[in-house]
Amino acid sequence: MTERDDDQVYDPDPTPSPPDTGQPPVDDALRGLADLSSAPLAEHHDRLAKVHEALQEALDRTDSDRAP
Repeated sequence: MTERDDDQVYDPDPTPSPPDTGQPPVDDALRGLADLSSAPLAEHHDRLAKVHEALQEALDRTDSDRAP
C-alpha cells in the first residue's frame, strides 16, 4: 500500500472478489482462497487441499448426474 498526497492509504492492487459460478460448493471453495495471500504460509497447503477436494467433489457430482 502507498500513501497519496491527501494522506489516505491507497492499495494499488486490491484483491478481487472470486467470481460467482452459480454452484454453491464451487463458490464456497473459491471464497476459501480469497484471502490466501494474507494467510500464514503454514496454512496454505491445508487450505489449498481443502479447496481442491471441494472442487473435485463438485466435478464428480456433475459427471455422475450426466446421462450415459
